[in-house]
Amino acid sequence: MGDLGPYLEYDGEDYICTICDRCFRTEGALFAHCRATTRHEWCERCRRVFVSEDSKNAHIRASKRHNLCRSCCEPIDFETNEDLRDHLEDYHHACLECNIFFKSAEDVLSHDISVHHYCNICDRYFGNENNLRMHRQKHQPMDVECYGCYHRFRSFSGMLIHLESGACQSGVSEETIDDLATECYQSRKYIVGTDGDWQYECPDCERQFWQLSALYQHVEDVPACSYLATGDGCLAKLERFMASRLP
Repeated sequence: MGDLGPYLEYDGEDYICTICDRCFRTEGALFAHCRATTRHEWCERCRRVFVSEDSKNAHIRASKRHNLCRSCCEPIDFETNEDLRDHLEDYHHACLECNIFFKSAEDVLSHDISVHHYCNICDRYFGNENNLRMHRQKHQPMDVECYGCYHRFRSFSGMLIHLESGACQSGVSEETIDDLATECYQSRKYIVGTDGDWQYECPDCERQFWQLSALYQHVEDVPACSYLATGDGCLAKLERFMASRLP
């Protein structure tokens, strides 16, 4: 006899439901009976018969062909694993990679940004925090106005690059910037070396740079050093000093 699974058989002539002891001429007629009868349970996806609702539910929980959401009060069985994943993320605020469930979509977003380096503006993930930070600079408004002209930039370091290049119509050059940086009363904190051979240095991590713009790029990109350019930080004070002296 052909075997269609538990309780269903084919004897070469008829299709048989052994629970109901009924015969059918075609497989389609047998399956139609299984869907309609109240004497046993039927799993449409797997085309299997079960003697009770409990045994069918146990099958659904264990089978890899079923995609059950166990977080719902009444578990929902999704057609595909992708549908289940979408449901868990959209309705249960889940991070499936970390297997963590959050209270709100806002909490998921914060987690995605801080742990998975996600840019919510353009819906992209990045390999590390630094790549995300560099990318997000593209989304910053151009609200830093040049001290010497009307050009606008996304960051203070971007303005310094413009001034150091000599392209500003004010005539400010890299030499002008260096002179102001050494003249500022905070200079001992970010300049190292002698008058003939000196460099800029990050006071926090001691990384050295040949240009002031590079030092500011560094503190803009590295969270641990960013405090130097805010509030009473030495680079914040230098920025205010330069604003008062330029152009």
